[in-house]
Amino acid sequence: MKTNFTISLLVLLFTAGFYSCSAQPTAVYTTFRGDASHTGIYPSAEVNDNPHLKWKFKTNGYVHTSAAISGNNIYFGSTDSNLYCLDINSGNLRWNYKTDGAVNSSPAIENGMLYFASHDGNFYALNAANGKVKWTFKTLGEKRFSGKHLHGQEPADSLFVDQWDFWLSSPVIYHNKIYFGSGDGNFYVLDAAKGTEVWHFHTDGIIHSSPAIAFGNVYFGGWDTYMHAVDAETGKEVWKFQTGVDTVIHNQTGITGSVLISGDMLYFGCRDSYLYALDAKTGKLVWKKFNDRGWISLTPVVYGNKLIYASGSSQRLVAVDKMTGDSVYQKQMNTGFFASPTIAGETLYQGEFNGVMTALNVNNGDIKWRFETDGLKNDPYGILDAQHLVDQKKFQEVAEKYKGKRSFLDIRLSTGSIISSPVIKNKVIYFGSADGNFYALE
Repeated sequence: MKTNFTISLLVLLFTAGFYSCSAQPTAVYTTFRGDASHTGIYPSAEVNDNPHLKWKFKTNGYVHTSAAISGNNIYFGSTDSNLYCLDINSGNLRWNYKTDGAVNSSPAIENGMLYFASHDGNFYALNAANGKVKWTFKTLGEKRFSGKHLHGQEPADSLFVDQWDFWLSSPVIYHNKIYFGSGDGNFYVLDAAKGTEVWHFHTDGIIHSSPAIAFGNVYFGGWDTYMHAVDAETGKEVWKFQTGVDTVIHNQTGITGSVLISGDMLYFGCRDSYLYALDAKTGKLVWKKFNDRGWISLTPVVYGNKLIYASGSSQRLVAVDKMTGDSVYQKQMNTGFFASPTIAGETLYQGEFNGVMTALNVNNGDIKWRFETDGLKNDPYGILDAQHLVDQKKFQEVAEKYKGKRSFLDIRLSTGSIISSPVIKNKVIYFGSADGNFYALE
C-alpha cells in the first residue's frame, strides 16, 4: 500500500536518520554556539567522566533550543510556548514568559536584554532580569517548510508540512543590531534598543538557519537552496551560492543548519547530503563532501586542522581535514544526529536522536561516556529494543496504531531525542531534550 511505503520511508529517516589547538577561539555564553561565527568551543574544563545529574527542569513541551547564560541565569525556549529563565546553580525557575507559539529559537543576550523568535510570528526583546517585555517586532508570519509529495508521501499532488523543520532562526547581535531569519522568507535586521527595522533582505524560501557574521557580511542559508552573503550594514547582496535542488519529493534540498566561520572559510551542511567549504569573502567553492544521502542539518565544529560533523541517516560522526575535506576519522554510531556538536577541552559533546548525550575524544572519536535521557529510559511507546535502539518493526506497528492521533515524529521524539546543542560552563553541560526536560550534568 502507498501508506506502508510512506511509513517505511519515514521509518528509515527516523532510525537512520579553527585554528591551532593552542590558539582556538572560544565561545561566550550569550548567543547560539557562543559567538557570531558559531565556533561552538567553550572556555571550560571538560565535564567529569561519568557525570551525574546536577538538576533537571521539566517543561510541557519539547526543548529544541540551546541555552544562553548570563550571570547566574540560564535561558532556553520550549514548544510549550515559553521562554524560561532558571537559576543556573539549582535549576529553580526564576521567571517564564509565554508567547502564542512554540519557542524554537535559541535566545541571545546583550546589555541586559534577551532576544528570541516565536512560532507566533513575533520577535521578542525582554528584560533579562525579570522577563518583562521591552518591545516586540511582528514579521509577516511563521511557518514550516512544505512541499508536494514531500519525502515520497502520498498522494503525490498533496502538500505536506515538513515535520523535520525543527528550529527557528536564532538571533545574532552585532553593532547594536539584531540579525535573524524568518519563515516569511525575509532576513531581518532590527535596532536592538528600539525594535525598529533597519533593513530586510527578501529570499524565495523560509529562513530558519541562524546567521553568522564576519568580514562585514552576514551569512545565512535557507529553503531557497542558497547560502547568502549580505552586507551587514546595508543589506545589499554580496554573493550567493546554490546547493542541491530536489523538486520531486523535496528530500535532498534546503539549508536548515547554521554556518560556521573559521579563518577565511565558511562551512555548512545541507539536506542535499553535502558538507560545503566556501571562501567566505568570494563565495567560491573550495571543496564539498558527499554524505551518502544523509542530511547534514547541524553546524559543524573546527578543532585544530579538523572539521567535525554528524548527520541523520548516515549515523556517523565524521572528522575531515578542514582545508581539503579528506577524511581524518569516522565513528559509526547507532543513531542519527540533529544537534550540533560542541567542544570543551579535548572533548566533543554530541546529542543523539535516540536520546543520548555522548562525550567523545575530539582527537580520535573514542567514546568517553554516555548519558541517557528520561525519554530513552522510559520508552513510552515501546519502540526500542534491548540495546535501546529503535526497532523498525515495533515502530511501524505503533505508527499504524496511532495513525491520525500521533504523528510519526511525535512517536520517535518520545525517546528523548536531543536536537538541542549543548553548552558547557564550569565543567557542567546544559542541554534540552524532546522528553521535555532541560538537563544539567556535572
